[in-house]
Amino acid sequence: MHRHLYMALRACLLLLAVVLSGACSDNAPAAEGGNDKTVVRLGYFPNVTHATAVVGVANGDFAKALGPNVELKTSTFNAGPYVIEAIFGSQLDIAYIGPSPTLNGFIKSDGEEIRVVAGAVENGTLIVGSKKRGITKLEQLKGATIATPQLGNTQDISAKAYVTQVLGAKLGSGAGETSIIPVANPDIEILFAKDQLDAAWVPEPWGSRLIESGLVTVIAEEKDLWPEKKFLLTNVIVRRKFLEQHPQIVKNFLKAHVALTKELTADRQKFAATINTEMKRITGKELPPAVIASSLDHVSFSVDPSNTSFESFFEKGKALGLLRADKIDLNTLIDRTLLNEVLKEEGVAP
Repeated sequence: MHRHLYMALRACLLLLAVVLSGACSDNAPAAEGGNDKTVVRLGYFPNVTHATAVVGVANGDFAKALGPNVELKTSTFNAGPYVIEAIFGSQLDIAYIGPSPTLNGFIKSDGEEIRVVAGAVENGTLIVGSKKRGITKLEQLKGATIATPQLGNTQDISAKAYVTQVLGAKLGSGAGETSIIPVANPDIEILFAKDQLDAAWVPEPWGSRLIESGLVTVIAEEKDLWPEKKFLLTNVIVRRKFLEQHPQIVKNFLKAHVALTKELTADRQKFAATINTEMKRITGKELPPAVIASSLDHVSFSVDPSNTSFESFFEKGKALGLLRADKIDLNTLIDRTLLNEVLKEEGVAP
């Protein structure tokens, strides 16, 4: 009985996730009666920090790599926690997502549901301050009202960790406390225009879009807060059962992922128009070309699922009480087997 209640609750949460995420296509498992094709359900964000997925879907790279016997279905989300709920509900098979919700999903499922099979994007997060309120320095974030895309997402963890661990701030909404609130990326600009925010901790292209609006000043790039000036922002996860049942499909997907990463690294601006067109298709809004160009300059592309980044995000989440585990088993979470096979076939060191 308890299990039935648990599954019903998960189904309700998944339905809420789909509604709030604005998924662009069918999130439900495909009805495969009479269809010999295997369905692969891919989730990603309409963000520059998910450019590999955006381009791969738009140009048909994934569909081509998966072959004629596989049908690719895609859904888009606003932030990582929604993706995790979809994975838990067996509504997604592969997804591009940040390390913090990945860790949270891994821990909540006792290591059963999620495997990281590749990295995708490094950096790409801006910290911006309100021009009206004169927020230009990181020190001014103490006691401020700061927007992040969603409670528990990667930017949310980073912002809370910084203001508490570095600035010594107390989180809350009282006098002198720092308030970090979840706001969907497209709505953050509205709150700045209404003078209801001091700052925002956001991924691209939303950071560059806010700059273009003239409402904010760049305080810092999050990469500047990391020792090596880089960190994993987006990785590729696979539902564990799907990985075990369809390793060749996942490997074929990774072949396209590795090839796209190579192309984006060589000339990311070549894909600016494609990314903008896709974002308009998904969100209904086109961004100024300068915003897309600036956003692409703030990210780097890499297939390395960085252990160092996962370890750091785990420690931050643990200190905040958001990740309830004493340690993280990265050897189980991160499975490089198929990625290394693809790299070896491409003549690249694992």
